[in-house]
Amino acid sequence: MSILDGLPKTEADWRRRIEIAAPVAQGLIDGLALPPKVRSVLKLMSEGMALADICGLTSEERDAMFIRGCRMIQAGDVKKGREWMIVLHQLEPLDARVIYAIALTYQSEGNVALAAKLYVHFIALDAANPEGHLRLGECLLSAREYDGAIAHFAVGERLSRGSNAAAAAHAVRMHAHAIERRSAQRHAGRAAR
Repeated sequence: MSILDGLPKTEADWRRRIEIAAPVAQGLIDGLALPPKVRSVLKLMSEGMALADICGLTSEERDAMFIRGCRMIQAGDVKKGREWMIVLHQLEPLDARVIYAIALTYQSEGNVALAAKLYVHFIALDAANPEGHLRLGECLLSAREYDGAIAHFAVGERLSRGSNAAAAAHAVRMHAHAIERRSAQRHAGRAAR
């Protein structure tokens, strides 16, 4: 059992879930007495437009909203900051930094299962960013999923090498720690037999 259970494993799994969910969602929407303006917004969203674009929010306005959410989190109002970020995510679902910030809030509260799933989403949007792999590795390490943690720390180290010395050093330390923990777990398992 993994903290990542429940996520689709392949593109075919994603497509199958969308094929199942789309008609159900459309049926629910069709059954509602929605005003024409709301229906037009939903139609634009179903065509791939972000709500932020539909509402005319500029990238500068979205950046300002992101900074405000970060400041709330940094000031210690994690719940309010996360709620702010979730609204921003609803406005622009493909903004990887927002997903990363939301994941950080859950990880800081110890909800590593939810944080890990969000980091997977972040990595899907920004696979070359080592921070996503490092944070996912930390979540997997906390869940005692050592093989996954080791793999993500290795990717994080490779991606940060040459561009971010601190991240690369952190990845190397965490990779070694995860290997050590996996070895101790295996040794304890053999001793218990």
